[in-house]
Amino acid sequence: MKKVLILIDNLYGGGAQRVVSRLSNALAGSVDVVIMTFSMENSYPLSDRIRQYCFKEPDLLTGYKGILGTVVYVFRHYTALCRQLIDVKEREHPDTVISFLSKPNLLNALTRTRGCRTVMSERNNPKKKGAKYYLQGLFSYLLADRIVFQSRAVMKMFPWIVRRKGVVVPNPVRADCMAVGGSHRIVTMGRLRPQKNHQLLIKAFALFAETHPQYSLYIYGRGYERDEVGYPALIEQLSLSGRVFLEGHKTEVHKEIATAEQFVLSSNFEGEPNALLEAMMMGLPCISTRFEGADELFKDSDACLLTDMGNEKELAEAMTRMADDEECRRGYALRGQAFAKAFSLEKVIPLWHKALFE
Repeated sequence: MKKVLILIDNLYGGGAQRVVSRLSNALAGSVDVVIMTFSMENSYPLSDRIRQYCFKEPDLLTGYKGILGTVVYVFRHYTALCRQLIDVKEREHPDTVISFLSKPNLLNALTRTRGCRTVMSERNNPKKKGAKYYLQGLFSYLLADRIVFQSRAVMKMFPWIVRRKGVVVPNPVRADCMAVGGSHRIVTMGRLRPQKNHQLLIKAFALFAETHPQYSLYIYGRGYERDEVGYPALIEQLSLSGRVFLEGHKTEVHKEIATAEQFVLSSNFEGEPNALLEAMMMGLPCISTRFEGADELFKDSDACLLTDMGNEKELAEAMTRMADDEECRRGYALRGQAFAKAFSLEKVIPLWHKALFE
């Protein structure tokens, strides 16, 4: 039996974390799966066949100040983490180590060893994340045997020496329940970060609500940055208290959104929009901004109603179209569900198996 060691920061909330839990559970029947994280707090259930290790963050004092102190601290910090990872690799002898997200990718690069395949996964749009993120990713990917991208658009952002090792593999998507509709609820899922641009959605909802007073907006996602990005203040400023709800992270979020009338993704950029694809698989009529990669994802499909990024008026008009036209909603729900089948576990897991071991 092949063995894979998966590195990720944690399994608490977030799209990458949800993907890793699904991928791990799906592989566990035919592959020996080991996971290493920085926290044992998991919000996604793992098969009892999966073993999990936890990095211990080193408590270091450098004795130096200023830039030299920072350099010494970073060096000792990563050296300590690399030793822990090497210990696990020597204990488990994995055939492949795959890492998700920036820090795990760097640790994977720094500890690559002979006889063990080094695979990394790019989970976002690196040029939108900034120069530091891009350059760290570039360094890590130069040391990888294979890089799993979520779209060709992102793969093309890197030089040929990285692209030649790249493969595009979609995320495994699963719906825990089907949509039942029946309410005047508009919903979205995504961490409260500027990338997701929930501010655009709130402002568009304010325009929409002027003619649709019976509707409410529910935003599901971890809320550590809710005050920093100004959501509560914006909701109060637009007189939407009692109409817009910041629901935080929910373990069974699909059940929470099942009664919604429509799902809206308002992101500025995405790697692969897991939340959107999950909503489509559930049978919810979906609206999305035309983020970079959306045209590649949907191509000529009319599975999702697309609007320009940053255009709150167009987004409000799309929400109005969905709300006022039952046939429109039904059409998008059926086409979206059919489209999302290509991302099911049955379709995607063989592609991941190939990327990891062949």
